Amino acid sequence: MEMEPAARLNPWGDLSTSLVVSGQEVDSDSLLMELRLADSEEFSLAEGVGIYSGPGWATLTVDERCSKSAEGQAGELIRFLSPRKSALDALKKAGKLVKVDVAGVAESGSGLHISPDVLAGLAELGVPVTFTTVRASGEDEEDPLAWLG
Repeated sequence: MEMEPAARLNPWGDLSTSLVVSGQEVDSDSLLMELRLADSEEFSLAEGVGIYSGPGWATLTVDERCSKSAEGQAGELIRFLSPRKSALDALKKAGKLVKVDVAGVAESGSGLHISPDVLAGLAELGVPVTFTTVRASGEDEEDPLAWLG
């Protein structure tokens, strides 16, 4: 199987890049407080950057309103989080699960590009990076075991 150059791949749809924090007593208010974003003018003015939460989890998410590319979204997340690395370390020390997740809709012929510089910036945050993909169709386009043959 030949790999297509990244420039020829279609981008993932509904792309977002998030800091995900989960654990007991995690919600949007606690994440805003821990990351010192509640009174941040930089955060309040940022287009396409928001805090979302549910029972036991919260995210700082950069979405397509900020940037259509994983590269741009991850760069924006790094810009917010690099000066707050000690807060990330404190969350981990407190037993919270902390990661960066790049999520989107991926179909055959789609892909994303993140430069080595941005990957290095993510690595400096000291948290795992995961990739979550879903398919718009909800169905496999081919036999899921085809790669074995």
